[in-house]
Amino acid sequence: MPTYSVHAFAEKVALITDGGNPIGRAVALQLALHGTYVIVGFAAGDDGTESVLNELKTLGTLANAVKSNVTTIVGATNLVAEVEKMFGRIDLLVNCLKFQSDSEFEETMEDAFEKTINTNLKSAFFVTQAALPLMKTRPRPKIVNVASAVDTPETELNAAFAASQNALTGLTKSLAKFLPKKFRVNAVAVSEKKTVSENLDAELFRPSTNVSADDAARTIVICFRRKPSG
Repeated sequence: MPTYSVHAFAEKVALITDGGNPIGRAVALQLALHGTYVIVGFAAGDDGTESVLNELKTLGTLANAVKSNVTTIVGATNLVAEVEKMFGRIDLLVNCLKFQSDSEFEETMEDAFEKTINTNLKSAFFVTQAALPLMKTRPRPKIVNVASAVDTPETELNAAFAASQNALTGLTKSLAKFLPKKFRVNAVAVSEKKTVSENLDAELFRPSTNVSADDAARTIVICFRRKPSG
């Protein structure tokens, strides 16, 4: 398991777009343990964010939660504006908002398609756009977009979701190309494959993903730890 200097993340400012997302929560907690100031976004009605915020505060970090609908340009801008008021800078950005409709391709309606694209792609695009002015002043700003590996029948055959995840990967590649060399931009593709423990009854227990939120968070933190190339 990788180890980090106690100074690697101390007093850095991290924005995580969805504190209610299991991976977003895990990243927030791991960064807080390293002394990072953490701001988590959350949507209206997300009851889980309050518990995440309380967990962060018990670690002694300066943590904040901001309610904002980042699937809209206005919401994305407002979220970053709140971070600017608090700290005036962003060192680390994690785009982790996720939505997958259950609709079959031939039954997908416009509202479900738009929600899929807006949640998975538009939020990352416009939060990043709004955050750039606060990141360009930092010595080693880093961005991680959390995507799905689209590696199960449920995700591979969900055309709208698969398209949004591939577009998110494309956005990541483009950002890595045109942003200044001091930026580091990564996408972390998390497997959707699920399994039931051999000791549990599959009929009684819901399968869980093979990749835990904590493992995914550790990968993201590793991305933040590495120095930009070039």
